[in-house]
Formats: sequence, structure tokens, C-alpha cells
Amino acid sequence: MSAPITNLDLFREFYNFVRNPQNDINATIKEFGGSSFYIPSHKTTFRNDEIIEKYKAQAGKVGFVKELAREYDLTERQIYDITKECRTPSLFE
Repeated sequence: MSAPITNLDLFREFYNFVRNPQNDINATIKEFGGSSFYIPSHKTTFRNDEIIEKYKAQAGKVGFVKELAREYDLTERQIYDITKECRTPSLFE
């Protein structure tokens, strides 16, 4: 099963499209016209990846969510939200 598509993935696709010299403004409008874009913040995008990797490495360690929350100045609820995908077993795996 493939990983979920992130905001970073969507932005990367747009960025690569507009960087291609073969794609002029008309091609860009045709491909992405009417779309709303969220440009992810650098800090949040890479911070969340880091939190997920640390969480996976320490899965099951008692009190680790609290440690991550303290380390990243987040609430435990935010840590649980960030790590939801790697904690929730899929019915389709």
C-alpha cells in the first residue's frame, strides 16, 4: 500500500511543472487553473517527518509522546495527530 499524498507532494508536483521550460503560462493555467494551493511551511513539513521517524523508532516506549511534545513545544494531542498514520492499522494491508 502506498503512503498518503501530502501537501509537500502536491506542491512538489506543481513546482516541477512550472519549472519545466516546455510549460508556459497557458499550460500551467490549463493544468492547475482554479486550484487553491497550500504551500507548506518548511518548519512544519520537515518537523512532522522528523517526529514520525522518532516515533516509529521508539514505538511502545512509555512516556515517549510526552517527551516529543516537550521537545517540539507541542501538545500530546498534536503529536498523536501527526503520528496517526503510523499508529492506525489499515484494513487493506
